[in-house]
Amino acid sequence: MERKGFISRFKRLSAPTGKPLWGHAFRAVGLAILSVIIAYFIGLRQGIEIIFMVVLFASVLMDQAIPFQKSVTFSVIGFILMSLAFVSASVAHMFGLPFFIVLTIIWSFFPFTLYIFGKAEGLFGYLIFISYYTATVLIKSSTNIFDLIIYVLFAYLVASILLVWKFMQRDNYKRKMVASGFDPNTSINKIGSVRRILAGVPINESYHHLFDYGLYLTGLRNYGRTVQSRLTGKVAVLFENFLNESNSVSSAIADHIVNKKGEVNLKNFKSNLNELNLYMDEKGAESVKFLTDNFIKLFEDSNRILSGPINQNEEETVKITPLNKMSFKQVIKSRFNLDSLYIRHALRFTIAMVITLSFVFIDHSRDPAWIAMGVLIVLKPDVTSTWDNMITRVSFNLFAVILAIILAFIFPHYMLLIFALVALFFFRAFLPNYIGLSILAVSVFTVFVWPQGEVINNAAARIIDILIGSIVSIILVYGVLPKRLMINLPDQVSNVLKVNQDYSELVLSGNYDIKTATSKLETALLEYNNLESSLKKVQDTFKDVSKDLEIYKEISGACYNLTEDISAIVGYEHDSKLDFSPLIDLSSKILDVLVVAIEKDEIPEELPDMHIYSKLSDTLQEQKEIKQYFEWIVSDIYLIHYCIKKAVETGALTRYKNIN
Repeated sequence: MERKGFISRFKRLSAPTGKPLWGHAFRAVGLAILSVIIAYFIGLRQGIEIIFMVVLFASVLMDQAIPFQKSVTFSVIGFILMSLAFVSASVAHMFGLPFFIVLTIIWSFFPFTLYIFGKAEGLFGYLIFISYYTATVLIKSSTNIFDLIIYVLFAYLVASILLVWKFMQRDNYKRKMVASGFDPNTSINKIGSVRRILAGVPINESYHHLFDYGLYLTGLRNYGRTVQSRLTGKVAVLFENFLNESNSVSSAIADHIVNKKGEVNLKNFKSNLNELNLYMDEKGAESVKFLTDNFIKLFEDSNRILSGPINQNEEETVKITPLNKMSFKQVIKSRFNLDSLYIRHALRFTIAMVITLSFVFIDHSRDPAWIAMGVLIVLKPDVTSTWDNMITRVSFNLFAVILAIILAFIFPHYMLLIFALVALFFFRAFLPNYIGLSILAVSVFTVFVWPQGEVINNAAARIIDILIGSIVSIILVYGVLPKRLMINLPDQVSNVLKVNQDYSELVLSGNYDIKTATSKLETALLEYNNLESSLKKVQDTFKDVSKDLEIYKEISGACYNLTEDISAIVGYEHDSKLDFSPLIDLSSKILDVLVVAIEKDEIPEELPDMHIYSKLSDTLQEQKEIKQYFEWIVSDIYLIHYCIKKAVETGALTRYKNIN
């Protein structure tokens, strides 16, 4: 396998992941400038730098895509912790370097351990540390603690204008979140993320119903594509038309939820449905009918809500509850240890900050401050990501230096300050979706506002300091508790099969509750997502892997279909009270054949006749839908068997083990 070169890697790393956040940038920079103007006239001139930076941090915190109630909570906690960060930096000058080192250990380690709870919590911890870093750079001697708290409080009061704006927009925000399930482009992962964001937030009962409909519709839509792939002839064409029209109706419902437009016209949708019903005697018709009945029911129920309660002043009494959310104690017990990438990362980061910030504390020279910043923006939890960050950061910093020098030669000095503000605006707009351009922008800003020396000297110092910080990061990630991320596609396929095995064994046993089944399903989806991520990583890293990845993608698709087919049985089992235990071999023995073949890298033994659903033939005569699902489960397993055999014969199982 030939790895992609620097240029290919750079293109991948600098590719955008979303749209620029122009509104966020306008609000953040506008409020920061407003805070400086007000502070100047009310006598807080000594704290203008602190106020400016805190407003920027607070605006990022308050302007996240989270409900108003959660923004308020984050803001209050953020104010307390940012105040403590500045107070800590000031008090350290009273007690000396040893006390400062202790504080730096606390402020470096614990904020970064918040990543074990999730990305949102990790971002919060990152911003808190940035506050401490900024306090260490700006506060050069002991300062009146009361004044520092006033500066932070004033900054938060100005930034809280965002909360007023979010309060006015709170209903629109909830509508957008509720409508996301009706967007045909919304994935299962996305709707799960929205559910976690809305968890614990009171919403209208009608919103709650619509959100549940959207959640169910997302699953049906995915299963519809699976059913479509199994159809042939005229019914396949008509079913595809039906799915396309259902996507149009679904998009319209999403738009009507957001913009309060009332019910959606279902005339074309019902016309397509009637045409499809004329061909329901073909193979797979039972499953088609199952899907079409559910689609029409969801759309009609949504229309009833759109024409009534959702447009009225309904009391907010219903809360969305998270699925199987781990408690604080469970997270700490399972993740707060050296096996966690993030705990290792926090330890490395703490060592780097103690060393670099100690030099900043002693003489506040420019170089250690920016070396520390280099570590802050380059060091990541694993080796590969740290190298990727180094490539991106150093490259875009070099571009920034060249751009800054060119502008300095062309324009007078006073214009450079204007360019600095423009660069700050672009930095916020491009963060986090255009990470390369955001780095370029903040580097230009730094070069133009740093108070020492000529622009060309500042620019050269900037690139050197970042380079030194990058080298320090590489040394740390290799030398301190190294944990290099490894990709092992055969093992990951085996993991996917094992969780499917566990899930199907639970479902077919009949001895479970919905909560347990949901937990098993979430585990299966997690392993499936890990497989998808690994496939993407291999595709991004190597040039000559397309044929092998096609085999793995076929296995991945068949495994996902298997998970969906097993999930469909859950609802039918509870409705029909059928005993599926005679089919337990589907999970306990047959999938084991596939797992063993992968682990031994050998052609799997021939499967027995798996059409064992005939053992239930008498009870399934009146349950055609369930019989169809078991046929598809059998088909999924046969396909996985065929793909694994092909992977062994082509050597694909050998080439993708333990890839860095």
